[in-house]
Amino acid sequence: MDARAHLRGLAFAGWLAASAAAFADEPVIENARQLLAAGNAKQAYAELIAVQSRLSGMPEFDYLLGVAALDSGKIDDAIIALERVLAVVPNHAGAQMDLARAYYAAGSFDLAEAAFLKLKASNPPPAAQIAINRYLEAIAQRKQQTQAGWTAFGELGLGYDSNITGVPADFFAASQQSVGVGFNPVGNSVKRSAWFAGGAAGGEYFRPLQRGWSLFVGGEARGRAYRHESDFNLGALEAHLGGALNAGDDQYKVTASYAPYWQEGAAPAPAGSDKLTNDRRIGSVAFDWRHALNSKTQVGFGIQGNAVRFPENQLEDFNELLVQGSWLHSYEGRGSPLLYLTAFVTEDRAMNEFQNGVAGTSTKSKNLFGARSYFQYSMSPKLQAFNSLGFIYRKDKDDWARSNIIERGRDSYFDVSLGLAWAFREKCAMRLQYVYSHNSSNIDIYDFNRSEVSSNIRCDML
Repeated sequence: MDARAHLRGLAFAGWLAASAAAFADEPVIENARQLLAAGNAKQAYAELIAVQSRLSGMPEFDYLLGVAALDSGKIDDAIIALERVLAVVPNHAGAQMDLARAYYAAGSFDLAEAAFLKLKASNPPPAAQIAINRYLEAIAQRKQQTQAGWTAFGELGLGYDSNITGVPADFFAASQQSVGVGFNPVGNSVKRSAWFAGGAAGGEYFRPLQRGWSLFVGGEARGRAYRHESDFNLGALEAHLGGALNAGDDQYKVTASYAPYWQEGAAPAPAGSDKLTNDRRIGSVAFDWRHALNSKTQVGFGIQGNAVRFPENQLEDFNELLVQGSWLHSYEGRGSPLLYLTAFVTEDRAMNEFQNGVAGTSTKSKNLFGARSYFQYSMSPKLQAFNSLGFIYRKDKDDWARSNIIERGRDSYFDVSLGLAWAFREKCAMRLQYVYSHNSSNIDIYDFNRSEVSSNIRCDML
């Protein structure tokens, strides 16, 4: 029986080679390969579908058609073509992978999960393992929204902060630009650095409804304690609730949240007044939309309203409208790179006026314009390197708002982070990270450099 099976295998391989040779001179095949390599899947699909009646059934043709259809958003055509490939060549790894991707894109998460798990068990190359794990994680997140249940996480970390309060090298010289315009350092006049320990824990409950709708409620608590700088220990809570809709390639989410933050600071209490602190309270309402252009690319849009209040420093109170857009793409090939880009703009309107000592009254109203990139590269299925770059430009809306010398304040903030994430066990990862940030302002008091190095372990529970 083994000999006969071996002969059948040789005969099939010979037929497949002969079929490939017979069609090798088909211009449409070679042209489709070139179009797909150039990222022009739609043109490749249009040319292949036009000759489907003549070449359908040839594995090479069906595979190219399936890939072109999948990357063009023609999911049903992709599934049919890739299933034809596997009917003839059951162990075609590329077709197995792309069929699993097509099931995922079609929302058939059980079929996709089964296909990816089968591929994972076959010990694929590292790049394929990374992509498979990424899809399995996304499927798990999607399935959470189809069944009631809890998710939770816990996190612990250690680190060092070179400039806890973000002050310039020469605080007192710089502060001369801000005297008389409501500026108070809240204990920031001394540059402080310290080691710290931090932790966080949170959870969320999902409840599916009908027709793709689900409700969720959750929250988290975070804290950080500094060595020998206990005045700047901080704590934060966040509670939220909302609803989500999954509608094919589109996801919609509406969320309301409340987030208090506590940090005492080291400012002395003014005579007859309460001590100024860094405490704040943020209430938010947000709408978020995500659209999958294909199985590898997603775009998004969000709008959010924030009410930000400082209980002990009401001059800083403001309301904010934030609008942002995003783009996410995962690449194939070595390292399975992932790139995320986002940009935003805000309209921040201060709640209180003050006497600026130059031209009457001013407010702390401002506009922010920002952009951020996040890049991830998988060095192995369990080890990832990442990098983030951020830039924010601040423009004051009122004259003399932050200085009695500089008429209109402008700041440029930049940060860069580098790190490694090691998944040392399922659903648990250790992150090592270095972050450098710099703020440059035409008002010297707001200039600063800051470095932070940290290590933390996070475990998710589903």
